[in-house]
Amino acid sequence: MKKIFAIFCIAATALLSSCVRMGDLDLAPVPGIAFDYTSDGLTLTFNSVVENTTDVKWEIIKAKGGSAETLATGAGDTYTYTFPIPDTYWIKMSGVYEGEEQVVSGKILVAKPSVVKLDDDSFEDWDQVNYEDFKFVGDDGKSWGKFDYNADYVFFFVAMSTTNYNTPVDGAIMNLRLDTDDLTGTGMSTKGLGCDWYLEGNFWNEDEPWADWYDCSSGETVYASEEMPIEMGTYKDEGDMVYYEFALSRKKYGIKGSSMGIFFKFYQTDWADDSFYMNFGEGTEKSKTTFHFALDKTE
Repeated sequence: MKKIFAIFCIAATALLSSCVRMGDLDLAPVPGIAFDYTSDGLTLTFNSVVENTTDVKWEIIKAKGGSAETLATGAGDTYTYTFPIPDTYWIKMSGVYEGEEQVVSGKILVAKPSVVKLDDDSFEDWDQVNYEDFKFVGDDGKSWGKFDYNADYVFFFVAMSTTNYNTPVDGAIMNLRLDTDDLTGTGMSTKGLGCDWYLEGNFWNEDEPWADWYDCSSGETVYASEEMPIEMGTYKDEGDMVYYEFALSRKKYGIKGSSMGIFFKFYQTDWADDSFYMNFGEGTEKSKTTFHFALDKTE
């Protein structure tokens, strides 16, 4: 699967004297070089996007602590490179534009591709997501789901039973806690996680969807319901089971590490303690409600 991203940067250096009179400065935009790229898993193709840029060179850089290592270099308007492992890298491009050499760089997240599509009105793509550690199961013995990701999103597929005691699925409230860096020392300590984001909502409800995100560092509601900070995919109600898929932006929620932690459960609409009806756990361990997903797979 390919997606297109763009980075537009302008590099300019101005040396001003200590005394500037009206009319001394030309404040017209300074032209600069720029690049975009397409990704296919660990293989990325970089493209110079500003016309009349010549002598284009590329450098792939991996930062390590306070040092940096050049992994590869290339030349030409287009350059393709396959990264060794999923990680964060720096891309440096240089070129001559209007007679001057300019440099632009950007940091990118490289990750495996995903087969999941939210706009295909189908769940068949999830049949190809078969990592055992990307599966979860409800403690009702009937509900289940899967997880997947790429460089831009984390994806969820949920199959929920509508026959659970005390709670209709359409009226349920999801409680989803995200430990985006999988570090217990950051965020709010809860359920063995260092929770960075806390979601409450019923965003799959076709009539009145809603969702609120809470920033666990500030305690504030950062994204209000009407903004719908969740990208909803296909939804199907088949009587005893309801199926839906959704995605969270990795950039928006800072999901950029090699793993993430999750706590996943549901309540009735009144949030009462006795309204709880289902946990999701890792794999087949129904009692394990806090679980972790690796974000460093190579395929």
